[in-house]
Amino acid sequence: MEAEIPLTEDTFRALSRSSPWRFSALHFTWRTRDGDIECWLRRPGWLRVRDAGGDRVERGEAPVFDPKPVLRTDGLVESRSRAYTHDIDDPMWNNYVFVSMLDPEELSADVVLSDLRSEERAGRETWWARVVPGDEYEPRCGCCPLLWSWASDRDEYGDGDPGWEPSAGTVYPEAYDVALDVATGVVVQLTPVGGSRPDLGFETTIHEAELSVVSV
Repeated sequence: MEAEIPLTEDTFRALSRSSPWRFSALHFTWRTRDGDIECWLRRPGWLRVRDAGGDRVERGEAPVFDPKPVLRTDGLVESRSRAYTHDIDDPMWNNYVFVSMLDPEELSADVVLSDLRSEERAGRETWWARVVPGDEYEPRCGCCPLLWSWASDRDEYGDGDPGWEPSAGTVYPEAYDVALDVATGVVVQLTPVGGSRPDLGFETTIHEAELSVVSV
């Protein structure tokens, strides 16, 4: 059995880098304002989704795990390539928020963490943090980041111009409350704090997971 890992800013960041190497299969329900979908994911590259329209199967190309990550003694990932620089993605459903929910590497750098706490959620150990994206925050996809912010919009729509301004009426959240499932590294809850986009929030309920830590 894996030893219990203490929750610190460092371990929260490490867990957010670790998902691709912590599980091989996952059965879960993803809840957004668009409704619920039930999903069966098997790595590499296979996804079955059941939504209001019935079952659909998405097959992606087998991800390339290169270069390999550097693992810590606690089993979490110390360092890896940034998610946007290589292709180890799970199949996408609708947009890259789904992909980043399954591999939230973008939460590991250029964000400020506070209010860390460990709680049980749906019978599973869960790490919570209040997360504020910094000016250099880099999401997996700029048009659908986990943390919608001035920084993500600046790089996506303003070509990185530090003087770029969003359209009138845009109000970004001041922070996000984010929960990571400790066993898998998946985001199981994300809630914007303030802002003009309450639709950004979602919840993930994990029903079953096959865990596996890759030796490197």
